[in-house]
Amino acid sequence: MPALSSLTAGSALGPRGRALTAELGAHWLTATGNLEHARSGIAAMQAAWRAAGVDPATRVATAFTGGCVLRDGEAADSPRARAQTGPHAMVALHNMVEAAEFGNMGRGVPPALAPLLERYRQIYEKYEPADARYLSNHRGHLMVLRPEEQEVCTAELIRTLTMTATKPELQERLRDLSRAGYTHFAVSIRHGHPEMLEEWADVFAGV
Repeated sequence: MPALSSLTAGSALGPRGRALTAELGAHWLTATGNLEHARSGIAAMQAAWRAAGVDPATRVATAFTGGCVLRDGEAADSPRARAQTGPHAMVALHNMVEAAEFGNMGRGVPPALAPLLERYRQIYEKYEPADARYLSNHRGHLMVLRPEEQEVCTAELIRTLTMTATKPELQERLRDLSRAGYTHFAVSIRHGHPEMLEEWADVFAGV
């Protein structure tokens, strides 16, 4: 395993970011929320490493995300799940409503979630001041759900954009990430929810 003191680069710039990461011989970390996105991301990064003469097996590849370990029968949009992972699920919507102005940071949404994106765009366009809506858009970013975000943070959004499932399902997803080529996995532990540490530790212990 290469030393973690080596350079680590993110994937926010998409192909250009991966190319630069490979040219630097850096390790790689990427924000992801589902297996399809994760698989395509690591495959593209491995191809970029190889094109730059870097053996992917010598690099650290980290997937990081938000998520919630659901209890048996618990809905993905339960109050507990929304508090733990809702802020992460909203990141893609935060990104997309600002993409025309600031660029796409690589966190898009699938077509099935387009209605939620358009509803959030309506919310976003009411933020003031009009020339600095990003101030409201990022208030509580990755920390809490704002009141106006509650209606768009649905079970479908959470299931699609975060690692939210039961313990056995999450354990299988982590195995899938390993088989795809990821060497590390990180999950956001939400402020005010220290119980997430033990819940995720139980997931990791069974992988």
